[in-house]
Parts: sequence; structure tokens; C-alpha cells
Amino acid sequence: MKSMLRIIAITALMGAQLAGAETYWYTGDERCRPPKDDGTYSAPYDAKEHPGEFPTFPGADKPGWFCSYQREDGVMVQHGNSMTPQQQWLAVWAAGANSMN
Repeated sequence: MKSMLRIIAITALMGAQLAGAETYWYTGDERCRPPKDDGTYSAPYDAKEHPGEFPTFPGADKPGWFCSYQREDGVMVQHGNSMTPQQQWLAVWAAGANSMN
């Protein structure tokens, strides 16, 4: 009986972790409406969080969503990055890279 309760508790914890591990999607703003999660763009990706892990997940070769504009006060606002996750990773982690500015 105790082992059954442990299994149920572990299963519940695993389910809670999976539910909380949703992929963050683009936020944008009122002038840059983010896309729907329809497979056109890759999910947001930060290459610095994945050293040694070249992205091979489905969609890693799709461009990221990108939008920019200049505000009335002259400030440039940018949302997203048009590079694919694979391009981002190579720009950060390939030998002599670090060209992702």
C-alpha cells in the first residue's frame, strides 16, 4: 500500500512539473503583435542557456519572430530575433563566434 502511494505521489509531482514547463512564447506589444504558435516561427530560444547542446528539436531550423520600430522619442524597440535557433547557437558557441549582438 505504501509503495502504491509513493508511485501516485511521484506521478502527481511529475505531472505538475510538466504542466509548469510550458514554452514561453513571444510577448510583443501593441505595435508588434506576436504571432500565433502555428509552426511558422521557432519558439523563443536563448543559446546562452544551452552550452554544448546544438539545437536539433523540431523547428530549430525555422526563423524566430522579429519585429522592430522606432518610438516617437527616437528609441528603437525590438522584439524577438529573426535567426533560427541553430544560427543563434552557432553565433554564440561556435569557435571564434560571439557575433550575436
